[in-house]
Amino acid sequence: MDVRISKHNTLGRLSVFELDALREAFKRSVRENNVTEIQWAEHAELFVKSAIGKESRAIQA
Repeated sequence: MDVRISKHNTLGRLSVFELDALREAFKRSVRENNVTEIQWAEHAELFVKSAIGKESRAIQA
């Protein structure tokens, strides 16, 4: 995996810090929504789609 630290990355890659923040947010979402391990894959897909949608709206604003 190619991970860059720069926040001004034009290739759309996430920094180590951003990946860690996403991981922690996903774990918190799993706890808050009582997601079982069997449901993690589906929940992860929805979580990522939601996160990407929020970021693209923030960039447009």
